[in-house]
Amino acid sequence: MPKNNAVKSVMELHDPQSVVEKFFAICSRCDFDSAMIYIDEDCVYHNIPFHTARGKERIRRDLVGMGKAINLFEVEMVNIAVNGNVVLTERIDTIGGRFFKVALPIMGTLVVENGKITEWRDYFDWSFSMGKVGKSIFTNPFKALR
Repeated sequence: MPKNNAVKSVMELHDPQSVVEKFFAICSRCDFDSAMIYIDEDCVYHNIPFHTARGKERIRRDLVGMGKAINLFEVEMVNIAVNGNVVLTERIDTIGGRFFKVALPIMGTLVVENGKITEWRDYFDWSFSMGKVGKSIFTNPFKALR
């Protein structure tokens, strides 16, 4: 590999935007265990308005647990902005299970240091989201996702 490509490759590994995009790309495959390569050991994840998960193992447990309840998790990156090592995301996260499928608008803030996510906060409207989930269940009560 030429020296310029090697330098570019190393830079991409630590580029905050690339790290966040790769993390969500892996999550979109419901491969939450593999996505952990982008999470720092001491990462703090606050899924507002829910609890705060502290540490890579707890975050992994939460994501894998969610993965057991769903069979679809897609992330559509609507907008992404970077200021230094802080990445702001505007996303549509689509989750689905046997009896529901719902697209949720989410705003996220992720801090990346040395190629790892050290802080991750997601903000969304809980009442709006639950209304969408309820509507999905009642409009498609027996329609299983592929």
